[in-house]
Order: sequence, then C-alpha cells, then structure tokens
Amino acid sequence: MYAITKECLEKGDIPRFKGLTEIASSDVVIVSAIHKIKANRGSKTAGTDGQTINDILTQNYNAVINFVKRSFKKYKPKPIRRVFIPKPGKKEKRPLGIPTIADRIIQECVRMTIEPILEAQFFQHSYGFRPYRDTKHAIERCVFICNRIGYNWVIEGDIKGFFDNVDHTILIKQLWHMGIRDRRMLMIIKAMLKAGVMKETKVNEMGTPQGGIISPLLANVYLHKLDQWITREWEEKRMRNGTTIRTAKFNSLRNYSTITRPEFYVRYADDWVLFTDSRENAEKWKYRIKKYLKENLKLELSDDKTLITNIKKKPMKFLGFKIKMLPHGKDGKYIGYASADTDKIKKKVEQIKKDLRKLKYSSDQEWLATDINLINSKIRGIINYYSSAPGINKDVRKFRENLKYTSYKSIKKYGAQWIPANQCYNLAPLYPDRTEQVPAVKLNGKWLGIMSIGFATWIKASQKNQEETPYTAEGRRIRLQNTGKKPLTVRTQWLLDSGYLNLIQGVKSSQLYNFEFFMNRCYAFNRDKGKCKICGDILQPFNTRTHHINNKLPLNEINKISNLASVCDKCHTLIHKKEIDQTDTRHLKASAIKKLEKFRKYIHG
Repeated sequence: MYAITKECLEKGDIPRFKGLTEIASSDVVIVSAIHKIKANRGSKTAGTDGQTINDILTQNYNAVINFVKRSFKKYKPKPIRRVFIPKPGKKEKRPLGIPTIADRIIQECVRMTIEPILEAQFFQHSYGFRPYRDTKHAIERCVFICNRIGYNWVIEGDIKGFFDNVDHTILIKQLWHMGIRDRRMLMIIKAMLKAGVMKETKVNEMGTPQGGIISPLLANVYLHKLDQWITREWEEKRMRNGTTIRTAKFNSLRNYSTITRPEFYVRYADDWVLFTDSRENAEKWKYRIKKYLKENLKLELSDDKTLITNIKKKPMKFLGFKIKMLPHGKDGKYIGYASADTDKIKKKVEQIKKDLRKLKYSSDQEWLATDINLINSKIRGIINYYSSAPGINKDVRKFRENLKYTSYKSIKKYGAQWIPANQCYNLAPLYPDRTEQVPAVKLNGKWLGIMSIGFATWIKASQKNQEETPYTAEGRRIRLQNTGKKPLTVRTQWLLDSGYLNLIQGVKSSQLYNFEFFMNRCYAFNRDKGKCKICGDILQPFNTRTHHINNKLPLNEINKISNLASVCDKCHTLIHKKEIDQTDTRHLKASAIKKLEKFRKYIHG
C-alpha cells in the first residue's frame, strides 16, 4: 500500500484504496494489534467495561478472533472513561480518554491498516507520532536550518485547544482525499471520533479523544493540509525545471529568488515552528497561517502563545529544548545550538524528589526495589530525552548534587552507602565505566543504586534519513544499520496457519492453548531464529512445535515468550517421552543432548 501510494503520487494521481475493512479484520492484523497493545504500559488500565488485556489473552484463540471480527461488522464503540492528568507546571488538568480494551484493539487494527497509505504522503519534516521518528530529529532539523540557511526569525506556533477542536467532517474528507475510499472504514473511524464519555449522554461532535490509539495519526492527517499549504509556497515549491526548492542550492535561491515570503517549517504533532529571513515576513506568515487555520480547518491560533523570536538575541523553545544562534569565529558567522530547557527539567526533578521521599515508607525489600527501579527509569528518561543536546551535561549539573543528596537521605534508614555506580548490579550493565559514587542499599547481598542525573552525556543526533521507513525493504535495512534491531524474520500468518495443523488433535480447545500462546509462539520463533532450540535444525511449518519450558506455571505466566521454545517434532517427542536411551539420541550432538536433558528436567523432575 505504501509503494502503490508513492507510485500514484509520482504520477500526479491520488491513491484509491477499497476493501480496507477486510484487511483490518484479518487474523494476522488482529494478532499483531493485540501484541502491540499488550506491550503498551496502559494495557492493564481498564476502560468502562472493567476489562484489561489479560482478559483477552486468557481467552480461547477462536473466541477472540471471532469477537473482533463481529465488532468490525457492526461497530459501535462503548463510552470512554475520562480521567484528568496534571499538565506540567500548570494548575489546569488535561483530559485523557481511556477506551475499552475491545475498542483499543479495533483502533489499533485500523491504525495499522491505514498508516502505510498516509505515511507515504505526509510532509517529510513532520516528526510527531510517526514510525522511526522522534523529537531529536525535529530538533536536529531546526539546528540544520540555523546552520545551513541562516534564518534567525522564528514563529513558535501554538494552536488553541487543537485536540478538542478537530472538525470531524473536515477530517473524514481529508482521509477520503488521501486515498481511504472504503466507506465502511470511514464510518468506523467516524464512530470512534464520536464515542461519548461515561456518565455523559451526548456524543462528541468535535475533537479527537486524547488517549485514543488512533488519535495521533488522525491529528497528523488533519494538519496535513496545513503542511501542504505552507510548504508549497517555498520549501516544496515546484521550479520550472521540475525540481523543488529543497533540492536546489539554498544560497542561490536566497540571493536570486523572487518569492517574497521564504520559510522553512518543522512540525511535531500540534507543535510547529517556522523559520524565515525577517521580522516583516514572520508577521506576514503569522497572519496568513492564522487566517488559513480559521477558514480551512476551523482552528484558532493563540496570539498570546504564538511568538515571533529573533534567535540571535533570544532562544526559542520547542519540545522542551531551547535553540539559539550563537556567534562563531571572528567573521560574524552564527551557528545553531540546542540545549535543554532547564525549567522543564526542574519540574521533572521536583517530581522525582517527591517520589524519593516516599521511599522512607517502603514496607519491605521488594517494594523498595520496585520503587527505586521506577525512580531510576524516570531519571534515565530525562537523560535519554535530552541526550541530543550538546550541553546536556552542563544543563543537568545544577540538579546533580541536590538530587543525589535527596536520594541518599531517602534510603539512609535502610543502611545506604556511597557505592561506585559500576559496582551496583542494576547500574553496571548500563554504565560499566562509571565510577562516580551513588547512594545504594544492599538487598539480597547485592548493591541496588539510585542513578545520578549527572550520567547524562551528549550523543550526536543525525539528520533524519527520509528513506528510513518500516514500509520498504530499503527503509528497514537503514533502520537495522542505525539501530541493530532486526525486524521479524517470518510472517505471523505462517505460524498461525501451522498452529492449527499442530493442534488439531483435541488440544485446540485446551485452556492452556489460549490467545496469548498463539500470539507469543510467533515471537518465540523469531527469537529462536527459526531453528530448533535443541538440535538446531531449520524449522518448517509442518514440523514446528512450540514447547512450554515449565509446564507447572500458572496460566497468566505459562504462555509468556520467555517460557516458550521452538523445537522440531522429533525433539519435542523426546522431551515428553518418559524414558529415553542412546538409540533415541544417537542423531544428536553432545551439546544438543545436554539441552534436551535440561528441558526434560522441567517436565520429569
């Protein structure tokens, strides 16, 4: 679908996709959708029906698949559960909608189906909530514009209440124009948008539910028209020779172009910035964008929060970073420089301090260890988020000692000591060369340390490679080269089909072989690289068995990936055979026999 869309665009045509509902409701998409939801931290949060992801995973495979397929035929979402979460540094709270697990599955199936079509059309410098893109790419693009183009007048855009003011009719029309021509799919999306709130009788006539899985994708669809309108004026403007401004030499364009409002535009969800060459042009762009949003998207630009900044004199703020152009050398040149917004970090550090003080009330060692790990994850989150800022170590230095001392006081009653970070069993794998002392407490004979925010170091971020995408072979190759993460080596459908063949003999209805088993056997197979865990033979659909390593675990643990092993028919038979002799294992190497004995111990003791 991604390739077809790209091909249509190159021909100047619009893609037209029908039959999308059948794709979204196929077995393989449903399984993949549930696996993604399971990996989400909110999967154990119940909606209005009280169900969590575990209620789905423990059901029979056929029951789950048929339930989702029925839901697609006459889709009517249940009301969402609304909670209010505090906005960082503000008194007001942000509404967050929590759909039921069933509705989250439908939303994920729809998202997975339409995303390739939409991804092929989105503006290349839109970075929010898109695969293989994140904040550091947006910040690096801004720094690149400062260095390569030299524009220092910036509009810091703010759309007033964006998620609450999305017009459903405009959004559905935009999906239609972007190639989603399956009317049933559009009706399902419309129903998702209009899902009411528990204890409120009216449906939503405006906005997208914040917290909904599909909302970020739909937000990008809604603002796609804005992206197109702004960039066709300059950055994506077609030249007489057929090229675009972004592919030409910037210097010659700046010097000789007759276009009066040059711009370079970067967007991350509903946050955006626009770079131009003068205050006059910045004022013009602000007025034109405000007018366009109101007339075409029924959105309002916030005058108070939409700032025009000369970043040679004052830093702009974008996505928790500050970006400023600093003088470089003696020839009057300026360079772009990104740093962390320390006001944002301060608010996060204050929240971590509150969490640290609660450690004094831990009732047992397990609780204490869990809370320390959660605090460490928050500190590491700050370190990772701001790692692309060159001055991050300097930015966090002012918080380092105070946070370390608060950490020490919070666990002092448990016998805390100052221990080198690389001697703490929880920090050593992450920071093997760090000898800086951190407060640590001894649990089960090992030191458990609290991470220092001073571990933050700058990691040079590269420009986003626009060819890197999950929807092409070349894009996945670039991803592997950049991250070392290999994609799945086998299609889910391959093992789902073989799963039925392997379980036909009366065990298909067994409670043990629930939905979670069928889902996780695919991921266990890929982890095992398609080879038998005992003899190492290449596995085929007809001889693949997924073995429960420890068959005495409770139902909610027995089908986890860590307890599943891919083995061939012969080895699976040997694992379960009560007694074996040399004639049974003569085809196996000594190392394979040792593995077999290890597996048999779990079954036969």
